[in-house]
This record gives sequence, C-alpha cells and structure tokens, in this order.
Amino acid sequence: MVRQYNTAHKISSDAPGLTQRSGELARLASALDTAEASAPTVMLLEGATGIGKTTLLEEAADVARARGFQVASAVTSNLDKFMSFSVVRQLFEELATEAESDALRSIIGAGRGAADRSGAGKRTTAGFDELSVHQTYYELYQLVGGLADRGPVCLIVDDLQWADVSSLRWLNYLVRRATRLPLAVLLSCTTGVYPADPLQIAEMQIYATRVKIGGFSTEELSKFIELMLGRQPEPEFIEACHTATGGNPLVLRYLLTAMREASCGPDADALKTLTSYGPQELGESVLARLNRESSQLVQLARTIAVVEPLDLKLAAEVADMPLPAAADGVRQLAQMGLMTDAEKPAFTHSVIKNAIANSITHAVRDDLHARAAALLHESQAQAAFIARHVQCTTSKLGGWAADALRRTADELLNDGDVITAASFLSRALQEDVPAELRTKLLIKLGRAETYFDTRLATTHFEQALENIEEPELLFDVVSVLSDLLHADGQDESARSALRESIDRICASAPKFSAQLRLVLRVTVPTEKSEQADLVPADFSGDWRRADARGRKLAALVAQDLGNRGEDLATCREAALVALSAGAVSFMQDPRMMAAINQLILVDEFELAMRYATEAIQEARRQKLDLISLLGHTMRSRVHRFRGALERSADEGRLALAEAQQMNLQHDHPGYAWPLDALLPALLHLGDVETASELVDPIGLASPLPATWHHTNLLHRRGHLRLELGDAAGALEDQLECGRRLTSWGATSPAFLPWRAHAVVAHLRLGQSREALNLALEELELAKKWTSASAVARALLSVGVATGGAAALPWLIEAEQVLRDAPALLLRTEVLVELGTARWHHGQQELARNELAQAKDIAQQCGSLPLLAKLAELPPEAVERSDALSALHVPADSPLTPHEHRVAGLVAAGESNDEVARKLSVSRRAVEFHLTNIYRKLGIRRRTQLAAVLHSSGNGG
Repeated sequence: MVRQYNTAHKISSDAPGLTQRSGELARLASALDTAEASAPTVMLLEGATGIGKTTLLEEAADVARARGFQVASAVTSNLDKFMSFSVVRQLFEELATEAESDALRSIIGAGRGAADRSGAGKRTTAGFDELSVHQTYYELYQLVGGLADRGPVCLIVDDLQWADVSSLRWLNYLVRRATRLPLAVLLSCTTGVYPADPLQIAEMQIYATRVKIGGFSTEELSKFIELMLGRQPEPEFIEACHTATGGNPLVLRYLLTAMREASCGPDADALKTLTSYGPQELGESVLARLNRESSQLVQLARTIAVVEPLDLKLAAEVADMPLPAAADGVRQLAQMGLMTDAEKPAFTHSVIKNAIANSITHAVRDDLHARAAALLHESQAQAAFIARHVQCTTSKLGGWAADALRRTADELLNDGDVITAASFLSRALQEDVPAELRTKLLIKLGRAETYFDTRLATTHFEQALENIEEPELLFDVVSVLSDLLHADGQDESARSALRESIDRICASAPKFSAQLRLVLRVTVPTEKSEQADLVPADFSGDWRRADARGRKLAALVAQDLGNRGEDLATCREAALVALSAGAVSFMQDPRMMAAINQLILVDEFELAMRYATEAIQEARRQKLDLISLLGHTMRSRVHRFRGALERSADEGRLALAEAQQMNLQHDHPGYAWPLDALLPALLHLGDVETASELVDPIGLASPLPATWHHTNLLHRRGHLRLELGDAAGALEDQLECGRRLTSWGATSPAFLPWRAHAVVAHLRLGQSREALNLALEELELAKKWTSASAVARALLSVGVATGGAAALPWLIEAEQVLRDAPALLLRTEVLVELGTARWHHGQQELARNELAQAKDIAQQCGSLPLLAKLAELPPEAVERSDALSALHVPADSPLTPHEHRVAGLVAAGESNDEVARKLSVSRRAVEFHLTNIYRKLGIRRRTQLAAVLHSSGNGG
C-alpha cells in the first residue's frame, strides 16, 4: 500500500495570483454587466497552458453566482473531442430542471455518447440528415431561451480547443442567434494546441471579445513571489525567475512551493535552481517526486494521464493494480496537489497531465489505449467510450473495435461532425472486416469527406463501387461520384464511371439504369442519338416524393428540362422540389445548386436569389468554398437579368476570388462558372478591357474542349469578340456553341442564347437572310419554352433581323411580353430598339416616350453600350443638354456622332468629369467612349486627340 503524503504539499485553490489579474477580472465583470442588460456577450480568454485562464473563469463563475446568474460550467479534455455533445451535456446538467432534462434527453440522448438522439433514425441512404442537425441546434437554443426567462445565464467552457465539434458548432449557432438574451458566454482556449475543429474555433473568435492572457511582468512577479514565500525577492532572483518560467503562474506556483518546502529563499543562492525551468522541467520534477514515493504511483499517474478514465475502476484495471491500491494512489496524488479528489481521477491542470503523458513512449501509450478499449468492450460500455480509445491505438483489435468506431461515426454524422466521423471510419477500415462491411464503411467515409476533401471522397467511392451489387445503392454512389468528378474537371472519368454502372444494371434494374442515363446526359455532354429513348417524365413518381433521393432526382430532371427547353412548368416544379428542404440539405452536393439556375431560366429571379443567399450563408458556416462560389455565381446571374449590373459584377468577382483562393486552374469548372457570370456583366457595363484580360488565358481564338463549362465560355467569348469588332470571330464562336448544344440535345434558347448573339454577328457581316432564319428558329423554340425572357429575346432578334418598318410588330410584341416581367435589362434593350425603329418610321411621339424610358433604365442599370446606342440618335429623339448640338462629322470618319462629340470636348481640354456633365452621362460612359475612340483612331493618349482630329478633318 502506498503511504499517505503530508497535506501541506497541496497547492491551495486560493493561492496568490488573482491580485495580478485585476484588469482581466474587470473585463469579465463588465461582460456580466452587459449580459444583465439583455445584450448577450461572448468573452474568450486565450493564453498558454498554466497561464491562469481556469482560475479567472472560476472567479468569474463565483462572481456571477453572487449576482444571481444561473451558472453552468464545462471542462474539456483531449478525449472529449470524440464525445458528441459532451460539452453541451455538462452545461445543461448543471442548470436544467427535470422537465428540461427530459427535453435534453429527447434532443441529444440520455448520456455522453448515447445513440438514442432524436434524428438518429432519420438518416437516409443519401447520407445523414442535415435538417435533423439544424433542428437539434434550434431546440437546444430554445432550452437556453427558457433558462434565460428565469434569469441571466452564464455559460463557461474551459479549454474550448478540446470541445467536441457538435458542441462547438452549437455554441457558434447560439452566439449568432442570441441577440436579446441575458446571456454571458465565457470561454478559454489554450494557444499552441491543435483544436478539434480549427474553423469552428476561428468562427468563435470572430464573435467573441478576445482577451490575451500573458505571463506576469517582473513587477507582478515580485509581488507574487513575496506572497508565496513571505519575503521580498532580490532583483536578480526576480529576473532569473521570469526568464526561467516566462511568468507562467502554474509553473511558478509549483516551483515556489518546492522552494518553500526546502526553506529556500528568493535570493542569489537559489539562482542555480532557476537556470532552466519550464513546463518540461515541471514534468520531470513531478515524475521524479512520484518515483521517490513508489514506482506503482508513477504507473498509476501515467495511466490516468494517457487514458483519462471515466472512473477509478478502469484506471486500476488498465494500470494492473488492485482497486484499493489505486484508490490510495489517487488520494496521495490529490494530497500532493496533482489530482482532484473526485470519483473520476483527473489532474488539477493539463500542464501536469501533458508533462506526464509526454514522458511515455508511443508504444506504451498505444498499449494503454488498446487495453482500455478491450476492457470497456468487455464491460459492454457505450460505443463512443470504446471508440475513442480504439482511435488512439494502431493495434488491430478485431471486428468489435470496427463496430464501435462505425456506430460512433454514425452518431457524429448525425450531429454534423463530419471530420471526426471520417477519422473514426478511416480507423475502422484498418481493422480486418468482411468485404460487405468494408464497402459500407467506404461509402460512409466518402460521404463525410465530400464536405472537406472531395479528392479523398472520390477515391473511397471508387473503391466502394467495385463491390456494390444493389442497384439503388449503386445509383446513389455513382451519381455522387460523377458529380465530384465533374466538379473537379474530370468529365471523362465521370462518363466512364456512369457508363460502367449503367451496363452493370441495365438488365436487372432498368429503372435505376434509366436514372443513371439521365445523370450521364446532364453531367457530361452526350450525343442526342444515344439518349433518344430517355424520357424524364417516367421518373415523376420518384422525384415528387421529395425525400433525399427524390430531391436529387428532381434536380436532375429540372436541369435536363432546362437544357432541352421542354416543359417549363415541370422544370419549375422539379427545381422547387429539389430545393424544398432548404440550403442546409444540399451542402453535400453541388448538383443541387443547378436547381437554382433553373429558377433563373423560368424567370423566378426572387426565389433564385433567396436560395442562392441561403446557400452562401450555410456554406460559410460549414466552410464549403465550392458551394459559396456557386452561390455568388447564381446571385451574379440574377442581378444581371434584373439590370443591377454593378452588383452582378461584384458577385462575379467574389465568386472568381473564391476560385482563385481555391487555386483552381483556368480550365476547371469552378473557375469557369464565375467567369461565365462575370463576363456578360462587364460587357454590359462597357468594361471591355477587363473582360478581355479575363478571357486572355483561354485565348480569343483558341479551340475550347467540348465540355459544358467550356461551351458556356465559348458563348461568352463570342459576345466579347463582337464588342471588340470581330464579327466573323464572334459568329464562329456562337455557331460552334450552337453546333455542340444541338448535338447534345440542349436546344433551349433560355439555357444559352447563342442564336441571339449570332443574329447580330450575321447582320454586321451583311448576312441578313441567315440572321432572320436563325432568329425565327429561336422564336419557335422560345414559344415552346414559354418564359417571358426567352420569348421576348427571340422576338427582339426577329425584329432586329427583319429591320425597317416590318420590325415594329415584332418589337412591340416583345415589349408587351416583358411589360410585367422582372427582366429589366432585356426590357431596356427592347425599348431601345423599339424606340429607334419608331423614330425612323414616323412615330416620333411614341418613340420619345420609349426612348426616355430606355435612357432612364439604362442609366439606372449602368449599361454603357445601351447608352451609346441612344447617343447615336438625333438630339431631339432623346432629351439632352445644349452641349449636344449636332456637329459635322466627315463621311469617312470612323467615329460615331456621339464619339465625335466626346472626342471634340476632350481635345478642347475638358476633363472626363466635365465632359460627363455637359453630355448628361456618367463618367464611366465617357471612359467607355474614349476607349473606343482611341482604338478606332489608333492612339493611346488623350494628348494625341487634337492633332489626329485636325489632320483627319474630324475637328468639325
């Protein structure tokens, strides 16, 4: 039996130190004041191990209780990060009434690691149900609201870096939602320790008031030493003590206590002891003291430091000690001030525990965890307790270990902790398990990894595919795999995976084979002849169920109908079904974002904007960059259709910046999607130069691969070439775009309006017949699709291609179609063409009204090309200032009349702002015109204008 130790060696919790922390205590008291006024406050104490964060939180807790707060504390450990909602349980166990405890059990389970959470049975074959996770957070938030109704609440979490991910996510959810609760959240985080989830910690740091806790200064150290040793220290001793310990209070306490026991004073004689003393030396010192007492005591301390047992019985069994001897050992460690005197053996501070644990070899730690896992398994402990020890050992333990890891991973997935769940599943795959279970583990692991490492997810899905026989499961896995491959720019790999799977089940499961063919048609370009017998309407019963698989199928159906320009009503319905569970439901699958794009194609701009905004917000919370990128891309498209061109460009730039931060290459879909949204916004704003710079990496005339995203860029490049004056090049791009889409069966004029751009290019090349034929073809397809935007754009194209007075009926109908539609930019284009046609064919009064509307909207939108078209009309057609009086323009001048006016004013010495005021246009409009003027005249600077105008007779 180990002998008792003198209680005088225990370091009191009332030891000196708080007197040196008056500033920090005042800030904590201020946080409580704020919370009492129903202004929720979050304070995060940050500092090194042993710096005094725990002592400050304990003092704050005492102060809060004295002021009437309901106080709940949670203390974490390194193994707590594997226990789902461990911190949340600790917090609520202190505060909840019996009714609230029942509610807590119904929300997150009966105890630590419990599997009976609400929502645990809500997982589907498509993965865990994120809606259930979100609901869990909301219900826990409501519990806090109920507590706050009884009085102010103070939640304290020490060592936040070790908190489990589920609790971290909920704490972030709480501080975002709680805007008017009398709530103080006081936290501490140890610097230099890798947390359970760095991103969640980073998010908390954004919301919290961060207080850096440093070591004692030499002045504070002097007072501390005097309080501890009862003597004024000598200056040399103070300096040496500060150098050796960094002013760390815990290390100081242990060192000064040892000096006090040895009757050593703070003078020159003690300097040799202080030459090198810190946390590492503290650990060595502790172990040396324990070894002098008993080697059995060392073994017990090491076991507790590594295993962190829930009770003394497990500590004794792992340490191979009789229970009474272990109990005596814990009491002795408590008397020495190293361990709390509680039922669960725990060290007084992590710096001591870590110092002891780090003195053990990896092999010994591995063995201790393996023994703990086996003992817990034999005692039929909860899976989470077993799994956390299996996770910490590389020893192969058998099927029971893999099962514990799998069940715990399921619980973690249900709680939204995908990273920890993935680590458990990876460890389970290291055990020798049957092939069927290995396939299931690979699928679960792949689904978890889609949130944070799509490359690894792809690898594990591909491994799982080799042994999947069930058609329904095969559909689920290969559809997700193909999405990941497509999103990573690996279209051929996606095509191969889909075709192989289709061939495997075409005879045994024709329904799922047909659905996979739909995935193939939508994901990678497929010749129309290969898919002629595929009818999406055959799947209506499946996607209208709106479960997880149904929503996935609905997104596919909506995208396919939108591409093909068939059945707008069903396309809209399918898109809404795909999005019906909200943004949180499709974070795992970029495909679902395509449903937002289909809402844009059916002119549901408001709904598309709402879903895109929700997607961005949820993606930011979950740190899913690709989803955020797609959300900004969709917002950019909506803003452009609505005529908010500057906002459209801003959203496109945000999306492109995210692509660049992700280090995506120029040929990657994730880079092409933002570019596809940004380019038309820039061109409508008249910023041809920036658009050209963005297109430069792919080349203005280079062939582009036959993929969906490259074909989109081909269309946008054609638009740019038209603005640059290269009508032949523009036509080449648009016709190649059309050839591809037609061969793939994607003939919808709403999907990519390549015909409308090709019509303009044909006309500039003098090919009026070809232009009219193409415009009429577009009109026929648009009437089949029936959206106002598509029909009006087609009518506009027919009117422009027809020309003369015969254009008026087409343009009038286009304006009528758009009169109540939200497509403001397109309506402005129609008004410009209609007003211009009326003016030239004797309908001046009507023309003035329409042109005035067009000018107002064009200025509101910021569309410089449209304003430039208006400027080409006679002064009396559109109201202008007297400065726009007609000037003589030589017949051979390359400049338009409006460009001539701008050039003349600039040549006369007017600044851009002065020209803008005189012409009643924006400064950007002047810059746009100058860019065209310089290009046409072959000059680079405004100082060259006067000479060139004079020599060419353009001076007027």
